[in-house]
Amino acid sequence: MIDKNTLPRVAYEMMNEVHYEEADLLNRLKQTLNEENLNTAKIDGVLNELLEHTHEHFFNEERLMQEISFPAFTMHQGEHLRVLNEMKRIVNQWQIDRDPKLIRDYFLGTLQEWLMLHINTMDTITANFICMRKGC
Repeated sequence: MIDKNTLPRVAYEMMNEVHYEEADLLNRLKQTLNEENLNTAKIDGVLNELLEHTHEHFFNEERLMQEISFPAFTMHQGEHLRVLNEMKRIVNQWQIDRDPKLIRDYFLGTLQEWLMLHINTMDTITANFICMRKGC
């Protein structure tokens, strides 16, 4: 489980709220995977919510970066695109194999680690720039 108190916080509060929502979805995915009887339809539902939320999160963040002419926009957007494509690839593989280990390893391992690193680096810098341009 992701303890929201351990998530890095950034200067722009809206970004923190979105990160908390993602943590909630990842925690729900973990709970669903840990249920006694594996419910693939329920896992599919959480994965779809997570993909939709992540897509909206990245889209909104990128729109905001464009509004303020964020200098590292292309790099930040590229990282979003890479991760979103990776998520989609894993979900597509899950739909073929139905291997819960694949989902656990990626979403509860690789993606969670990436999220912490991304917040601590790119999102922190982005949030500081947003606050500088728009105020917080």
